[in-house]
Parts: sequence; structure tokens; C-alpha cells
Amino acid sequence: FVVVHFANSNKEQIAKIGKLGAIVSANPYYTTAFADKYADGLGQERADHMVRSASVLKVTPHLSFHSDLPMAPSDPLYLAWTAVNRITVSGRVAAPEQRISVDAALRGVTIEAAYSWRKEDLIGSIKPGKIAYLTVLDADPYNVDPKKLNYIPAWVTVFEGKLFPDPE
Repeated sequence: FVVVHFANSNKEQIAKIGKLGAIVSANPYYTTAFADKYADGLGQERADHMVRSASVLKVTPHLSFHSDLPMAPSDPLYLAWTAVNRITVSGRVAAPEQRISVDAALRGVTIEAAYSWRKEDLIGSIKPGKIAYLTVLDADPYNVDPKKLNYIPAWVTVFEGKLFPDPE
């Protein structure tokens, strides 16, 4: 089963997610957008620990990301950037121990997102026989400063076998 809208949790709930084999589908943008704002109501500690991505990855490899569009930007690299950096609106890092690797964040917007929908045999990775939904980036996200992950331009997008070059 999939736990969706995974904002606030505690260590015991994370352990139970792992024990039950749940898949987490989270919006990593919550921390960026709301940790500063929600500190007054939730308390700083709880607000900063929204979307405990690193804790989830300690109990299961299945952490996927979604945007809740129109609540958050739908740009997959931006969502990955929020999970990797956890930089709030005020510019501080919320719960730095919950930051995750670029690889885990990219998996969260690709194959793990597909897995959470039970579509991993059709989408989410590049393999013969899968639907060709992919974006070729202008730079390697593994070789870019993680704080600039969200600024990598798209070179071309492939959708249903058709090429859509970036207009710029």
C-alpha cells in the first residue's frame, strides 16, 4: 500500500511503515515552503521534520515524490532539489539529517514514482518495451552542485516517441 501526503510523522510511524512494507509518496516541497511558516503552530522541531525522507530510506527503498500540483511546482528537478537540500523560504536548512542523495531524489521522481503507481513495467526508467517518456538534460545532475540541481535546463523531451526540443 502507498502512504500519500506524507508530511508529519514520528520515528515510530517510520518504523511501522518499514515493517509493513509500505511505499511512501511524499511531497518534498512541504519542507521548503512550510517549515518556516508552520513553526508557530507545530513547533520548530516538528515543522522542520516534515517529510522525513532520509528516515524513510533507512526502512524501505520505496520513497516516491509527487507535487500536489497546483500546490507545488510540478518540475521534477525542483522536487528533487527540495529533497536534496531542504532549504526553506528563509534560506535555512530544515532538519539537515533528513536530506537525501541526488540519486535517491532522482529515483523518487522516476522509477519509485512509477513503482508507487504500479507502473514500473511501463514507465520510470529507460528499457526496451517501456513507454518513452524521458527528458535529456543539458548537464549531468550527478556532476552539478546539488544546490543548482533545479537550474539544469532540459535539452529535449521525448514523449510517446516524439522529440520536443527545448524552445530556448
